[in-house]
Amino acid sequence: MKKFLKLLTFGLCAFMLISCNKKESENTLASEKTYVIATNAEYPPFEYLENDKIVGLDADIISEIAKKTGIKYEWKNMNFDGLIPALQTKKIDVAIAGMSITPERAKAVNFSIPYLTSNVAIIANKSKPINGKEDLINKTYGAELGTTKEAVARKIEGASVVPFSSNTAALVALKSGKIDGIVVDESVANSFVQKNPDLILVTCLDGEPKAIAFNKDSVALKEKFDKALKELLDDSTITKLREKYGV
Repeated sequence: MKKFLKLLTFGLCAFMLISCNKKESENTLASEKTYVIATNAEYPPFEYLENDKIVGLDADIISEIAKKTGIKYEWKNMNFDGLIPALQTKKIDVAIAGMSITPERAKAVNFSIPYLTSNVAIIANKSKPINGKEDLINKTYGAELGTTKEAVARKIEGASVVPFSSNTAALVALKSGKIDGIVVDESVANSFVQKNPDLILVTCLDGEPKAIAFNKDSVALKEKFDKALKELLDDSTITKLREKYGV
């Protein structure tokens, strides 16, 4: 009997040791995970490249979230229309790219709490201006493929819409006279106009809430980001960052 009890005790100790080691290993792996955060770095001031580094408002927000949560991350730069498919197939963990919340997108991914609302604007050439909202009809507009700006452009009466892989490509088309205007966020429009004196901001439309996107299975990660975002909103960190970038 004593021999049996010794064997039983030994077995329990061994089981507990293995379980503890397994748990410790899982925790270690979790703490060492490097999250892949994707964006489309052609959308200043939200995200853009500077000396081959992704910078901008969204990049600063992610940096602040990382400080609060302790997560490690690396950036992946890709086309905007590839962000949601990459989340769905778990090729990336997080997407932040001045992305607006829409019912259609919410069916495919989970969104964080909104971190800002940004107006939509139209920019045109000064040499070929669009004179107010009444002059918007029957024009050709460029917009980044897969964005809500493309959807907004398609709602303009009589509009012909040309989707572009990036706003940079749309900007080239506008400056060369191939399109009449570009539909973008107001802060992006301001950035383009400041750097291109031959362009003009024509009009602003209703604002859109912007948020960070996650795979539907990444509930814990979304909750962690939500908590950090709320703190950053409450302590005015995001307000200061918006002032920094003029958003």
